[in-house]
Amino acid sequence: MKILIIDNYDSFTYNLVHMVEKITNQFPTVFRNDEISLEDINYYDMIMLSPGPGIPKEAGILKDIIYRYAGKKPIFGVCLGLQAIVEVFGGSIINMDEVYHGVATEMEVIISDATIFKNIP
Repeated sequence: MKILIIDNYDSFTYNLVHMVEKITNQFPTVFRNDEISLEDINYYDMIMLSPGPGIPKEAGILKDIIYRYAGKKPIFGVCLGLQAIVEVFGGSIINMDEVYHGVATEMEVIISDATIFKNIP
């Protein structure tokens, strides 16, 4: 499986790279959000969208990737990547009163048998 990680100019991107490598035993390919074409993404089987500064519309071709490949390839977004997915599918993002960066919080899994949660401790 060929995994692409879109780097939205964030230092956390390589934490994702190492996690993916550990879980899949494959080293994913990394391109910054303004250093790959939409056509070149055809080569990959999965797309991960990294965190990054700013807002989705300021992140190179990030939203264009989602428009082009949603429903055709699995796409997983973290932080800014998830925000871009939300916007592409009609949701809206608002600023919080207080910023929480790097704070671990508990999450509730609603659909526990979903593929995305398989093999996660």
